[in-house]
Amino acid sequence: MLNQAWLWYQTSGLSHAMISIPVMEALVLLILLTICLLFRITRTGLVTAYIFTYRWGLLFGEQYFAGDPRVYHIFITSYIVFGILVLTLALVAMMMATRSGGDDRFSRQE
Repeated sequence: MLNQAWLWYQTSGLSHAMISIPVMEALVLLILLTICLLFRITRTGLVTAYIFTYRWGLLFGEQYFAGDPRVYHIFITSYIVFGILVLTLALVAMMMATRSGGDDRFSRQE
């Protein structure tokens, strides 16, 4: 099964795909993540990084799957559904960790 997946990956063209990320967005992400690290708001930094990489994945999908409308619609639908699902699960996990005292800023003794 793994061999079949590897062969599909090699023949699909994804192994040679290129993605171009806008420089301005990369700089904004770098600045925002630096601010989040300086002020120790790691959860906000994680959500920020997720949003930026989610958008970049969407840009890649639009460039790569734009040739076939049927495949593009399947990609865009599944990408949005799974992206919202992952973001929701991450936010719920972060809220539950805060409620249970899992926030390491307050549990760490300095």
